[in-house]
Amino acid sequence: FVQIFQLYISKIGCASSKAATAGPTSGTTNEMTTQETYKLQHPQTCSGMFWRADPRPNASTNKKGGDDWPRNGALLKGVAHDVGGTKYLCVDSWKQNKGTMWYINCEGLWMPFEQNGLLLHRQK
Repeated sequence: FVQIFQLYISKIGCASSKAATAGPTSGTTNEMTTQETYKLQHPQTCSGMFWRADPRPNASTNKKGGDDWPRNGALLKGVAHDVGGTKYLCVDSWKQNKGTMWYINCEGLWMPFEQNGLLLHRQK
């Protein structure tokens, strides 16, 4: 399973860090250990994406740093998680497209890696 998971991660542009060795099952989380930067780009006609709640079971609903929602081209920094077979980015900091200010020390801001196609594109 680990090889399949790593292949999946490499296909969506997040081949970096140490994946947890346990396979995803309902209610479990596999966390990548490296913080990385991703560019948000919706594959269809949406101009951006609303923040998602923490998808982990019994997670806090507190949010900090996300009064606005990221538009296409926004940069998001965080750690990838696989929650029940779906990949999410737990965002630690982010900057709006064409913005100059970084929102830092964010909490409770999550973004799926895919919605009708790839949303988050790893930056080098």
